[in-house]
Amino acid sequence: FLGIAIHSMLKNASKDYFYKIFILTTDLEENFEERILKEKTTNSSIEFISLKNELDKMDDIFHLRDYYSKETYYRFFIARLFPEYKKILYLDSDIIVNDDISKLYNTDITDYYVAAAPEEVMAEVNTFGEYVEKTLDIKREKYFNAGILLINSEKFREFNIEQQFIDLSKKYTFALTQDQDYLNVICKNKIKYLDLGWNKTSFENEKFNDDNLKIVHYKIHHKPWHYTGIKYEDLFWDNAKETHFYNEVKQMLE
Repeated sequence: FLGIAIHSMLKNASKDYFYKIFILTTDLEENFEERILKEKTTNSSIEFISLKNELDKMDDIFHLRDYYSKETYYRFFIARLFPEYKKILYLDSDIIVNDDISKLYNTDITDYYVAAAPEEVMAEVNTFGEYVEKTLDIKREKYFNAGILLINSEKFREFNIEQQFIDLSKKYTFALTQDQDYLNVICKNKIKYLDLGWNKTSFENEKFNDDNLKIVHYKIHHKPWHYTGIKYEDLFWDNAKETHFYNEVKQMLE
């Protein structure tokens, strides 16, 4: 899925820029690394960075449940791990990029900690909306999804967001979306809200115009490699067919 996501991103990316892609892993098999590297283009680089030792050192602070893993907390450490960058774009791997990613990266976030799109599920499903408002003291329409995240690394380092997360995690265990809850609390009032098109789940939303579809995020159970009838599934399969991962994901669906 990561290989397919990278393929879609570089296919639509402006040729005016060079794209440095860092893949954060704990235990990625070497043969997958070799296959993902085949998606590299003349204006991109791909580098694998293991965070296993980094996460092992902090093993006791991670609150986990069902499908959530330690790896979901990567984004808290990115600013420190890449001190040479003023801002970094973090992307989940269960996505398809349908527009030029440089447009998102070039978003001005000088006065913000992050740029992110609102979380549709919290806004549209009352149970989750109530959780956000009662537990986190955040208006449901202001809660963001952290799967697509433009990080102001300078601000993260200046205000030590990593340590704020560690301190907060020792006080509270958030029950729902783990790292995303912590990020929303810590970054409250310092968020530049992106158009939903930059992080559109396959969640049905009558308010959204598909002409504005820039990134599809196949999160939760909305995964076309597990189920048929998923909204925007054609976009995933069209991109998958252009990669050597296609037969495997097709077999997974079957």
